[in-house]
Amino acid sequence: MAGLPKAYRQRRDAAPSQVSFRSIAMFGWFSHALTQVCPQALGSGCHRRWLRVSPGAMARQLPLLGTVLYLPSCTALSSANTMLPGWLVERIELVPLLRTCWIAAVSEIGAEGPREWLECFDAQGVLQARLYLLPDTDYLAWDALLAAAEPLSEAPLVRKLRPTRCAMAWLVCFRHRQLGGLRLLNAIDVQQLSPLGQDIANQVARVAGVYAV
Repeated sequence: MAGLPKAYRQRRDAAPSQVSFRSIAMFGWFSHALTQVCPQALGSGCHRRWLRVSPGAMARQLPLLGTVLYLPSCTALSSANTMLPGWLVERIELVPLLRTCWIAAVSEIGAEGPREWLECFDAQGVLQARLYLLPDTDYLAWDALLAAAEPLSEAPLVRKLRPTRCAMAWLVCFRHRQLGGLRLLNAIDVQQLSPLGQDIANQVARVAGVYAV
């Protein structure tokens, strides 16, 4: 087992009961090319967890994730004038994240291999965006984001599951900083990505009907 990444060995030793699924998901993912990724067509192996999170807490956690694939919805961007008080964005595409009040953490192991993503919803239950875990993502930070949210026993609003068209697929690393009395959320384009991460991002984007940028 000496060849495993240090972060994985630490996670395995610290929480062996939780490592089993993620080790299958991450390393199985690394050994399989995904042929299709469709959040609306969830297979029998899909597991969905509903959580409540404050928009500010969500925004503060995002920079820790490293590289993720971000897909804001067309609906969210069409009403991007409503934002979280006390926060600003450098790009209008980031506004949906500052309206996130609920998240669904979705994981699935299907014929194509494992995959994992977050679905972000506003207070009215409207899908705002999706965030996809990639081989390049810091998945310990991903778990920390979920651990900081409040688990729910059921979906708060049924309409959350309605199909929603994505506006774009953006490979990003998030940033935030203080600007006077405000917090500023930004995201930078990813300059380097693993070949497998790029392949997965391209396939997710293709199924969503957009280009990965």
